[in-house]
Amino acid sequence: MPSPLDYIGPRRFAFYPAIKNADPNEWVLGTASRSEVQVINAKTGSEIWVPRQHIGAVSDAGSALLTVGLRKPLDLRSGSLEPLVKRVIEMPHGDSDPFAGCRNPSPHPAPVIAIRLDDSRKSAASKAIVGLAIGSLLACLLASLIATAARL
Repeated sequence: MPSPLDYIGPRRFAFYPAIKNADPNEWVLGTASRSEVQVINAKTGSEIWVPRQHIGAVSDAGSALLTVGLRKPLDLRSGSLEPLVKRVIEMPHGDSDPFAGCRNPSPHPAPVIAIRLDDSRKSAASKAIVGLAIGSLLACLLASLIATAARL
């Protein structure tokens, strides 16, 4: 199945969303391989390789530039493209009470529920290890008894 970029030819296009740190957003198609496409910035002449997995549909809105959709926002860092990741941790607002629904409105304490913890001494693995140790000890005793009886 041909790529949407195969229909562009020598026409100029813009990426949407624009590649961060790769201004201006006006490109020409260069060479291509099975996994990547080389694009050349029409204004600066800089070349980058875009993996085909990031390229979406091509659209012609009737303007001078075609629009090539990107499946995810990309960032140009030190000559290579990487997915743009916004590392933002949203903090709760200071005026809301995060524990409003967690408080116990009853005046008496909560009932105590018995929780049984697994006893690690009675697990199947520990039983097997103990059984193996006892069996090997008995085998050593039996071998020493046979060796002693053979010498007599």
